[in-house]
Amino acid sequence: MKMEFSEKQPAIKTDTHNHIYKQGREPEDWWSEIKRTHGHVGPWNVLGWRIGKAALREFDTKWGAHELNIMCYVPLRTPYSCMADGLIIGTGNAMGWLDIRLAEAMSLELIHVCARRKDGTGPILIFKPLREYLRHIDAPKPEDLEKLSRECSNIPESELFEIKRVTATKY
Repeated sequence: MKMEFSEKQPAIKTDTHNHIYKQGREPEDWWSEIKRTHGHVGPWNVLGWRIGKAALREFDTKWGAHELNIMCYVPLRTPYSCMADGLIIGTGNAMGWLDIRLAEAMSLELIHVCARRKDGTGPILIFKPLREYLRHIDAPKPEDLEKLSRECSNIPESELFEIKRVTATKY
């Protein structure tokens, strides 16, 4: 059977939150989901989760809507890259959708996450973890992972990262 495109076929309109490809559900227990997906819970993936939740809030979008492009700038080695798994659990974005990507940051001071709407509207947000916090979680001992992770999940956002708004320009 040969399938052909016809201009007479109506465009299919879909609600972005009920689209056939967007059937994922936000985990009820994000801690367990990080552990299941990543293999353990650590402060770097919890930091990614916190930044992901903040991005959804700031852009007023929902988990799994795939409305944001997110770039995670970290040194390309563990434990820093663990932040990406937290971003995935926190936002519902996915590497396969190309709406979350990694880019190399050459030092701890350059770690940040940039996010913007896929449709180009609104600002670009830069989530910059605070230097003091990054030093606190850098090279954790295995026996300290849970304590540091719980701490990261509970301390005020303002003690973890700052959010900077940048006006997007056409290029």
